[in-house]
Amino acid sequence: MIDYKLRQTGRASLDFLSAFGPAIASMQKHQQVALTKAGLTDDAKLADDMDERSEQIESMLANEPAFRTSNMMGEWHAEHHARLAAEAFTEIEADIQSTFERLKQGKTTLSVNPDLTPDKYWLYPIHRTTGGWDGHPHMGFIHGELIHRYVVGKSTRPPAAGSSSADIYTQRKQFAEQAPRRDYKKILEIGCSSGPFTLKLAEVFPNAEIHALDISVAQLEQAQRNGNNMGHAWKLFQADARDTKLPAASYDLVTSFIVLHELPVDVIGDILRESFRLLTPGGDLMFGDVAPYSAMNKLNAWRTDYIAKFGGEPFWRGSSTMDMVGLMKSIGFVDVKYYGVAPINYPWVTYGRKP
Repeated sequence: MIDYKLRQTGRASLDFLSAFGPAIASMQKHQQVALTKAGLTDDAKLADDMDERSEQIESMLANEPAFRTSNMMGEWHAEHHARLAAEAFTEIEADIQSTFERLKQGKTTLSVNPDLTPDKYWLYPIHRTTGGWDGHPHMGFIHGELIHRYVVGKSTRPPAAGSSSADIYTQRKQFAEQAPRRDYKKILEIGCSSGPFTLKLAEVFPNAEIHALDISVAQLEQAQRNGNNMGHAWKLFQADARDTKLPAASYDLVTSFIVLHELPVDVIGDILRESFRLLTPGGDLMFGDVAPYSAMNKLNAWRTDYIAKFGGEPFWRGSSTMDMVGLMKSIGFVDVKYYGVAPINYPWVTYGRKP
């Protein structure tokens, strides 16, 4: 973690944002009571089609104060979280600039492709992040450190008895540990963002050479800082994962964490095919993401779909309903596995081996 100290206004704003998660979760309990009274917690009474199910549930909840209030809070949070985090950063930018300069130096290198033109899908403001992933010159720090670590990490509460860890960084390590081997020589991470999963890969596979790509330069710059801060020798580079320009059979593990649900289905297919090309014979692909709708009851699938729809996740439904296993097998992967990490089915693992 890069050392920094927020000013009073920024800290207060981010602490306020971190309180939203538990507050909304509490309101969902009240919604659940209303849904139970209406008999809408029974799969047999809910429509199979998601749009029909949404109409069925939302029309019943429309006059429920807890539903309307949580919607209002969720909307405010989506609109303002990135803006408030950017303002908090502005307050400390002068203080932290020397740290940024220092952490450009080190064993973690960054290669930028000035000719890369991001596809239209990537320009969508995922999470409704103001301006998108490169909407601010320092969005890597703003999103990776202030939003992801400070707000999301701080708002996480201990899990219920018997569940897996609710800590978002422990979950990344738990996912990395799902890999069937520990002797990988070269690992490629797709969509590394600011490097939170890259750090866990380095922890679980300390002897591997780690390469990581992303489209966002701002995110990669923060990943480089994180790598150099910890003394790692990652090779970071800007590229589209559908066409990396890398030599075939270059890696014995290709992996990503929480990227697929932010991609259109056709892009997922292209990335899987490119990953297959990049793997050495016998190499493993392992992508971690959210659970598909088929692993949920109908009510929870609706709730997930609803939050995604209004929270800035336009591709979530497609990735959560696609035939991932069939696609993996059609590409050529064998020993395909598609499962959730017990006991709460998160992270969800997509695994396959190249013959």
